[in-house]
This record gives sequence, structure tokens and C-alpha cells, in this order.
Amino acid sequence: MISDEEINARISKRGILKGLDSTLGITALVMVVGLILYTVILGDIASEQFLGLKSWIESTLGWYYVLIIFMSFVVCTYFMCSKIGNIRLGQDDERPEFSNFAWFSMLFGAGTGAGMLFFSMSEPLIHFASSWSGGNPFLSAEVKMAVATFFEAKQIALEQGLVPGEAGFPVPNDLVAEAVAGGLKLTIFHWGLTAWSMYGVVGLSLAYFAFRKGLPLSIRSALYPLIGNRIYGPIGHVVDILAVLGTIFGIATTLGLGVQQISAGLISLGLLDEPSQMVTICSIVLITFIAIVSATSGVAKGIKMLSTFNTWVCVIILSYFLIVSNANYLLANTLTAMGDFVSEAISMTLWTARSPEERTWQGGWTIFYWGWWIAWGAFVGMFIARISRGRTIREFIIGVMFVPSTVALIWFGIIGSAGMYEAIYGADMTIYNTAVNNWDYAGTLYAAFDVLTPGIAATIAKSAALLVVIIFFVTSADSGTLVLGRLLSFGRRPPIQQRILWGSILGIVTLVILLMGGDQAMRALQAASIAGALPFSFVLIAMVIGLFKSLRNESESVVENEEHIKAMIEREVADMS
Repeated sequence: MISDEEINARISKRGILKGLDSTLGITALVMVVGLILYTVILGDIASEQFLGLKSWIESTLGWYYVLIIFMSFVVCTYFMCSKIGNIRLGQDDERPEFSNFAWFSMLFGAGTGAGMLFFSMSEPLIHFASSWSGGNPFLSAEVKMAVATFFEAKQIALEQGLVPGEAGFPVPNDLVAEAVAGGLKLTIFHWGLTAWSMYGVVGLSLAYFAFRKGLPLSIRSALYPLIGNRIYGPIGHVVDILAVLGTIFGIATTLGLGVQQISAGLISLGLLDEPSQMVTICSIVLITFIAIVSATSGVAKGIKMLSTFNTWVCVIILSYFLIVSNANYLLANTLTAMGDFVSEAISMTLWTARSPEERTWQGGWTIFYWGWWIAWGAFVGMFIARISRGRTIREFIIGVMFVPSTVALIWFGIIGSAGMYEAIYGADMTIYNTAVNNWDYAGTLYAAFDVLTPGIAATIAKSAALLVVIIFFVTSADSGTLVLGRLLSFGRRPPIQQRILWGSILGIVTLVILLMGGDQAMRALQAASIAGALPFSFVLIAMVIGLFKSLRNESESVVENEEHIKAMIEREVADMS
């Protein structure tokens, strides 16, 4: 049992550490500036180095990333099903700070909402029809051949002036239907349980040690059971700086994707002829400004309001596809993909490439995603921890793992199925060519609106999608701003000036990369952030060990004086500004 004297010593040490906030911040800022300058000045050389490192990790350590993600899934499932699930993330009499709806909305605001919108239609289509490096490895060669043959025949039929339903127009067989389910199943695999279980491990660890044990809401606190007060020394600094770099470059690359999708939306609406630097500047400045305003208003105001609003707009978008497309087909595909995924989840999670062609595919898709989720683990995990105070571990796991996975199933199931239905049964090849042949992730969804409901309905739908894009990227940026403030304040509530500073830095970093280095620099830093997942994976393993060690001794209180610990928690982690 930790004594009151040790807690007092810890508080005293915190007093000393207040003077180190600027040191840690300056160190992180210098490293950020150094990496940006290195990437921009060296250009192709830096890009080649970072991409080479990323490729080496993907091709050599793919099995390791697979095991890390599987470990996260097993750990979360165990905690949910065991008696540990009854433990509350806070004192026993605390209750959740946010309603379930607001909580779920904010999970997506900081988590995968922006990416889910970006890949909503394009990824299922690519896994369904693309033969890139062998294509979807969970589809047989016979199925892939059937899909390729069907679309070749459809292209010929359209060139001959035939329309669907006429004699001579190709009709999809059962193998094509199998490919549709396979494309959805693989997309759900990438965005569902496995991704969120990793966020669940980080978020649970941080929430437990902050709200149950009274430690700072910071990544370093998860290592306390292993190294004790040394978390306040160099080891803790290194861990938090890794988290800072992952957050900054993760948000920067996400904002880069946001610029692409905003530009695609403006072009689709006829407001822009082609992407331009002015649009890039205006987009980043707008997102950064709104994000800073939201972040300075606090979690309970700005982020909650924007996330809740976005959830309702997303519901409207899903309803749109159910109305304008074949609802029976969309729902049937979604249910089929769910059944396939449930029955094959373990085998898919543990599947590891063996041949060079398989390694190319897995490195470009699954291992890329796993590295992305791990690199984002500190950022998303800390934000999830912040909004989950007062929930039991079981509630937390169900909410963080299973609810978002169900939403991902519905989201990709409906929108992805709408794209595949139109690709198969539609009277043109626009959606298919945009996603599969052009790999235009940002433009596929907007193209679908024009195909499904030409005219004013398409304009309204595209405007709604563009609004959702902007808000999702805003919520990612403002939650990232809050997380950076906490990381550089040793878990304390960041002052408004610090939120403004780090929110501005996020925008400036993105602008410098896009304007000075272009797409090449953005790809290089994205590769660097994914490669950064490797060192953070060791922190993740330490988190799991420390969490098990502490939960095993849950009967021991942090201090004997419960009022003392409550006061300390309030002092350390409250941020209801």
C-alpha cells in the first residue's frame, strides 16, 4: 500500500516538475521542427528513407504487429468478461460524466470518424474488385477471376450501347456476390474490433491510473506499477515525447487527408476547378481556428457539441443511401458481412503473409492500418480516457470496442454496399473507375452522389458530406490539442494559452509540410509516424503488464485517506472549463 507520505512526496515532486513543463515542451518542439526541416529540405532522400523504413517494418515485422493487435483484443475481452469488469474508473460512488450518446459521438470525433468517411465507399470497392498485388487475400483466385471477367464484360456491353436488363448485358454470378461480402468483411476487419481494442488498452490503462489511482492523466502514469516514481524522470519524458510526436504527425497527416477531401468536395460542387494552394491554406486555417475555439471551450462544450452534431448528420447520410439505393441489397450485404466476420475474426486477425505477394498486400493494407492505430494509440487513448471517467471497466470495453465496431459495420455495410451495387448493376462505370482504377479515395463518395441522385439532391448530399468532413477533422484537431496540452503539462489541465499554442502548431506543421514539401513530404512524415508505432508498441506491452499487476492488487488503495485521494484526483485531472 502506498503511504500518505509517498503521495505527499509525489505532490512535492510535481511541484518541481512544474518548472520542467517548458523544458519538455521545448524538447518536443525542437524535435518536431527538426523532423519537418529534415523532411522538407532533403525531400526525396528523406522520403525514400522513411518509406524504406516503413516498408522494412511492414515486410519484416508484420507478424509482430499482428501479435500486438491480437494481444490487445485478448486483453480487452478478458477484462470485459472477468470480475475485473466491475471495477469503476474512478471512486466507487462516481458515475459517468457524459451521456452514452455524447460519449459514443466523441469516441468517433477523436478516433476513426474522419478516416471512416474518407474510405467509406472506396475501400470496400477496392477489396471487392482490385487485383493490386494479388488483391484481397481472403478471396479465392476463382472469385477474383469472376469479378474481373464480369467487369470486362460490362465495359464491353456499355461500349456497345447496352443497358442493364437488356439481352447480352452481363449478369453477376454467385462468385461476384461472394466477392462483395468479402470486400465488406475485410474493410470491417480493418476498422472494427481489432482497431478499437488497441485504443481500448491504452484508454483503459490511462483512465484506471488517473481516476482510480490518482496519478496524472499522462502516458507515463501507465508505467508506474513497473518503475514507480521514475516515471517523473527521463524514462517518463521519453514516453511522453513519443506520444507527442505521434499525436502531432498523426494529426498533421490526417489534416492532409482532410485537405484532399475538402478539395474533392469543392471540385465536385463546381466551386473549384482543381486543387490549389489557396484552398490548402484556407482549409487548414479554418480547421485550425475552429479547433482552437472548440478546444479552449473544454471537452464538455465544444468537442461534445460538434461530435453530437456530426453524429446526426452521419445518420442522415446513411438514410440517404438506404433511400436512393436498393435498401434490401444494402442490409442483406451488411448482415452477410457481419456473419462472415464473426465466424472468421480470429483467423483473420492472426493471418500473416508468407509469400512476397502476400507481404506486399498485407504491408500496404493491414500492417499499414495496425501501425496507424498503434501510432495514434497515445492520442486517441488519452482522449477516450478523459471522457470515460466514472464508467466501469466492462462498460468501457463494451463502449470502446463493440459499439464503434457495430457502427463501422453499419457505416461501411450501407455506404460500401451502395457503391458496389451501383458498380455491378448501374448503367455506367463511374464509381467503379473512380475507386478501383483511379484509387481516388476522396472523390469516390462525391462521385456516388452524382450517379445516384443527379441534380439538386446530389448537391445537398455533397454539401452535407463536406460539412461532416470539416467537422470530423476539426474534432480530431481540437481533441489532439487538448491531448498535447495534457502530455506537456504532466497530465494537468492545460491552460488556454497552451491549447492555443499547440493548436496553432498543429496547423502550422500541416501547412509547412503541404506547401513546402507537398505530397512527397506528407507521405514521408506519414511513413515516419507509422514507423514510430514500433517503439510505442513496447510502451503498449509495458502498459498491459502494469495494468495486470495493478488490477491483481486492486484491493489495495492508493492511500488510506479516501478524501485525500479524491482531492488529488480533482487537482490532477479535472478540466471542466
